[in-house]
Amino acid sequence: MKALASLAAVLALAAAGSASAQEARIAWGDLDMSSAAGADAFDSRVEAAARKLCRNARAPGSLVNDRAFCRAAVKAEAVRLLPGRVQVDYALSRLPLVV
Repeated sequence: MKALASLAAVLALAAAGSASAQEARIAWGDLDMSSAAGADAFDSRVEAAARKLCRNARAPGSLVNDRAFCRAAVKAEAVRLLPGRVQVDYALSRLPLVV
């Protein structure tokens, strides 16, 4: 049985125009990241964290709110912080099935 683990994604949103860094904890230890369903659940959790973290995000050098930029940064950082083998399982589960 997998133990529930947390991915502590410390995101320096200063690059995205926020005044300070924020932290999100995204649980992934209960998911089978090698399956499409597990990767989809992880994506949903990351998206929920990104919605909270990116409410007032700004692109570098801009006064315009840029949530898409911030959300992409949150997802990239969350995946980067996964252990190597889990990153591979996640990436492989995102590939389309060829029959």
